[in-house]
Amino acid sequence: RFSFRREKLSVARLQREVAQSKSEGAMREKLIHELEEERHLRLESEKRLREVTLESERSRAQMRGLQEQFSRMEETVRNLLQSQGSPGQHGEGTVNIMKVYQEKLSEDSRKCKEGMEKIHRAADEDSRSESSSTEEEKEKTKLLLERLKALE
Repeated sequence: RFSFRREKLSVARLQREVAQSKSEGAMREKLIHELEEERHLRLESEKRLREVTLESERSRAQMRGLQEQFSRMEETVRNLLQSQGSPGQHGEGTVNIMKVYQEKLSEDSRKCKEGMEKIHRAADEDSRSESSSTEEEKEKTKLLLERLKALE
C-alpha cells in the first residue's frame, strides 16, 4: 500500500513535469512566433526609414535647386530693374519682359510651395528619427518663404 501510494505520487509528479514541459514548449513556441513577428516589423520599419531618408535627401536636393533658382531669379530681377530706367524709354518690350518674369516667378513660387509641402510631409514622417535636421529644414523653409514674399 505504501509502495502503491509512492508510485501514485511519483506518477502525479511526472505528469505535472510533463504538463509543465508542454506548457513551456507552448510558451517557447509563442515567444518564437512573437520574436519573428517583431523581427518582421523591425525590418519593415527599417525599410520605411530608408525610403523616408531617400525622400528627405531628394527633397533637400530639390530645395537646394530651388534656392539656386531663386538666387538666379533675384539677380535677373535686379538686373532688369537696373537696366529698366524710366518706363517710357523701353516701352512695351520692358513691360512684356516683366510680365514674362512675373509669370515665371509665379510658376516657380507655386513649384516651391509644392516642394515645401512635400518637405513638410517628409519632415513630419522623418521627425521621429531626425528632430535636429527637421529644425534646419523648417528654418530653411522660413527663409525661402521670406525670399519668395520679397520677390512677389
